[in-house]
Amino acid sequence: MKPQQWHFYIVNLEPRVGTKPGKQRACLAVQPSEFALAGLDSTVILPLTTNVAQSDAFPLRVFVPKDTCGLAQASDLLVDQILSWDNSLFVKDLGVAPDGIIEEVKHAIREFLDLTTCH
Repeated sequence: MKPQQWHFYIVNLEPRVGTKPGKQRACLAVQPSEFALAGLDSTVILPLTTNVAQSDAFPLRVFVPKDTCGLAQASDLLVDQILSWDNSLFVKDLGVAPDGIIEEVKHAIREFLDLTTCH
């Protein structure tokens, strides 16, 4: 599979190591699609958790409502758990994220990595 940017996927994240989430779970591909088309064997993703923060955790988390791309439960994207994962472990494409979530994720990544100001 050649993952596409801003698509949700089920990804096999086994084995669990430290704070890295294990098992198969939904993730959002944030790496531009051109890298997969150019032959890279991995894709940068943000995993989701159904353990939704009870208060605003921006920019560490971005809320994703239930039923977004068929998700059975409301979830949070874990911006602080950004991973590069082998494309062979992408199991299923769930579809493209809504524009509002894409924009919020872009903003969260810029804030988390302190890319909001020019020096």
